Amino acid sequence: MSCGCFRDSLHYSSPSHGDWGVVRIGMLLPQSVQLFICCSGCGRHGALSAIHQGYKDRLFYLYLDQSDIVSGYDDLIPEAVGEILSRLEKRPRAMLLFVSCLDDLIGTNHEAVLEELRRRHPEIRFAFAHMNPITLNEALSPPVSIQKNLYAMLDVPKEKDGGIGCIGNLERISDRSELYFLIRSIGGKLRHISDYTSFDDFQEMAACKKNLLLFPPGRAAARNLQERLGTEFLFLPTTYDLEEIAENYRRLEEFLACRWKAEAKQCLEESRKRAENEMEETRKTLGDYPIIVDDTATIQPFGLALTLLKRGFHVVRVEADACAPFDRAHLEELKKNYPKVESFQPIHSSSVAMDRPLPESLALGFEGGYLAGSKHVADLFMDGGMFGYDGVISLMRSMREGMKKTGALKSLIESKGLVV
Repeated sequence: MSCGCFRDSLHYSSPSHGDWGVVRIGMLLPQSVQLFICCSGCGRHGALSAIHQGYKDRLFYLYLDQSDIVSGYDDLIPEAVGEILSRLEKRPRAMLLFVSCLDDLIGTNHEAVLEELRRRHPEIRFAFAHMNPITLNEALSPPVSIQKNLYAMLDVPKEKDGGIGCIGNLERISDRSELYFLIRSIGGKLRHISDYTSFDDFQEMAACKKNLLLFPPGRAAARNLQERLGTEFLFLPTTYDLEEIAENYRRLEEFLACRWKAEAKQCLEESRKRAENEMEETRKTLGDYPIIVDDTATIQPFGLALTLLKRGFHVVRVEADACAPFDRAHLEELKKNYPKVESFQPIHSSSVAMDRPLPESLALGFEGGYLAGSKHVADLFMDGGMFGYDGVISLMRSMREGMKKTGALKSLIESKGLVV
């Protein structure tokens, strides 16, 4: 591998850079609204995203001016909340109060504000959340803290049931996944926050006997649930390596203290066979056509690149801002066994030069596709809906579909509603 090194320097943000954003993640909480307390310029991305995604009626702003910053704005928040509630036809069950990086410097007394809000509106759950890009590399970055805030809304249940919660992944696992059959075969039910439209029904997730952590930003939330509710969790990041998938199902079996029944084992065998067939069909379709993998497509870009290379695909480049600890072994193997594969850091300031064009390529990920000017782009963003053998099948079909279209990058980015 040509580089595989990562430097923290001046950042370049390409038009393809972005993710869900804290506003959209927070909107996963049923029957909730949000109030952003910030300067006017800080809210533009979230506001535009809310319009694009169709939840602008749940998002409100309290804009601060210089006098508010000088004198403090603690007393403005309860008044703003009261005004919002007076205008809503239906009272929300929860309200997230977002503060920006400015608040970290001013030091608003959050607990005092929450105490006053709870006194005035005891039927509504309130919580503060942070939108602070400066803390993106810290343990409680905005994508991490917002998920922790969401699941902190779960109360201690009267009793546990056979439910299995999926934590961290923002999109629910595809209904086609064999994971649902496996969980049903032991009398359980797979649950995800997006399954619920009411706050009361969302409380069902508190009754889960176990949680699966599928996406790293949910780790703080999973730990909090383990500490508060006693719900143990298992980290199972999405992978497209068939052997790793088999090992993950073995770990899951051990974690759930069960033994897969004969029909469950048959389901796994058949699912793996279908995945193998899809990989072979896709390899024949693509032949030696160059492939670029990046970390907007998957949380393990080096793992995906390695998997494809071992299966005979022509991966020529990996674009990744960093390498997660659980993807490190894949990176080292790539360096050792596939030294010709290029590695770049799209967020590095040098990327602004746009000096690595590769138009004749299939991009798995938006950043790599933009920086290379790829003619073909697969519809894959952060392993959305992917898991297990079905995830491999979906990936392969997405790759073949991507080869049928040209110039689809802009429409794909717009369809995902990404924000910086």
